[in-house]
Amino acid sequence: MKEVFAKYSPFQVDPKELEEAFGLDENSFDSANESEKESMVEMHKSISYWADAWRRFKANHVSMVALGVFIVCMLFAFAGPKFVPYNYADQLRNAQKLGPMEYSKQEQQIKLIEGKCKAFYATALRPGSITALDKGNYVIKKGGKTYAFTLDQIWEDAVIMYMPSGIDAELIVVKMKDIVSDGSFITYDVVNYTDTAAEDAEELSLVKRVFPHVFGTDSSGRDSMVRTMFGARVSIIIGIIAALIVLIIGSIYGSISGLAGGTVDFIMMRIVELIYSIPEVLVVLLLQVVLKDPLQAWFDSSKNPFVKGLGDLGSGIVSIFITFALLYWVTMARIVRGQVLQLKKQEYVTAATALGASSRRIIKRHLLPNCVGQLVITTCLQIPSAIFLESFLSFLGMGVSAPMASLGSLCSDALQTISLFPYRLIFPAIILTIIVLSLNLVGDGLRDSLDPRLKK
Repeated sequence: MKEVFAKYSPFQVDPKELEEAFGLDENSFDSANESEKESMVEMHKSISYWADAWRRFKANHVSMVALGVFIVCMLFAFAGPKFVPYNYADQLRNAQKLGPMEYSKQEQQIKLIEGKCKAFYATALRPGSITALDKGNYVIKKGGKTYAFTLDQIWEDAVIMYMPSGIDAELIVVKMKDIVSDGSFITYDVVNYTDTAAEDAEELSLVKRVFPHVFGTDSSGRDSMVRTMFGARVSIIIGIIAALIVLIIGSIYGSISGLAGGTVDFIMMRIVELIYSIPEVLVVLLLQVVLKDPLQAWFDSSKNPFVKGLGDLGSGIVSIFITFALLYWVTMARIVRGQVLQLKKQEYVTAATALGASSRRIIKRHLLPNCVGQLVITTCLQIPSAIFLESFLSFLGMGVSAPMASLGSLCSDALQTISLFPYRLIFPAIILTIIVLSLNLVGDGLRDSLDPRLKK
């Protein structure tokens, strides 16, 4: 023991002092057994690139909150309309220019009967300029039963009440003028129904209560919250599709330019710089003038449901997509080119080239997979940019066509009456701000988690 200390100690220190200071004895230098070796080995579970990125992304609390906010916005836009009994194009004649959470006089009167029946159908809540039920065949399906009846006269300002444990029948009709302040009614008529519906019968949907206009209504009686939901849906879809267009074109162009190098790279980059100098708004205007009539003829003649859906959005949206395909991929191309210029000097690319791999295979199997972090980051940050551009163009009247709405067109429509109804501008503007801000914060979090140079 003393000899060991004397041999290996860098200082001339008494071994006894070392023994007292470090608590060592003669057995301290014995070989460790297998159990002691295993206890000193700290085993780490193997983790993939994406799992490590997700672990680091979760540590960024701001980005996680932004991701949660964006998920809420997605639910608001895509699942929200299923829980609201209004459509974006429904014009409620009796509910025009209502403020947030306000009810029209007819709706207030109909609310009096809530709780007096299981469900009801009010003609005053029908969309359109004519709210009365015309003569004809109608059917109501409720409680697993079918109630079919025929009207020989027009029903106006009437409420059909479904009362399974009713007094005389399960379906009765009450005139709104006969409803008193406590929800009771002076008189009623029994609906004579059968269980067999006619082929041309119109189905009437019963509701349990009058759904409030949370964001109010516009001058045409359309529910502002539903239109904001559909507007957010249109803006998000357009942003995602535009970002995917940029991703596909920019990644292919940039990878070819970076891998080819030399004269090919020089020419391709000069084309990119030329495209950078083209004003995108001018291109959108020119495309709308040139393509408006041909696109409208295509929408009208096509039977494809996808083309019909584009027709509902209007030719302006198609022009925006074409603009992104022509102009907005250049930033993505530059980023991918820079990554490829670094990666093509790596040994695995040299080995693939020596083995005779084609340029297409090298790009597909070696270069682009190693650029996936930059691709995901740039694509995610491109989505809010596309949403903002679409909203800006729709605000100028060059986006979606009426009655379809986007957040930009809603803000444009509300601008005319901002002094009287400021809430019409506030709600879509807030939703647009939240979507764009949350996506930018998520993109920043992805950049921090996917960039290996920023690893902590």
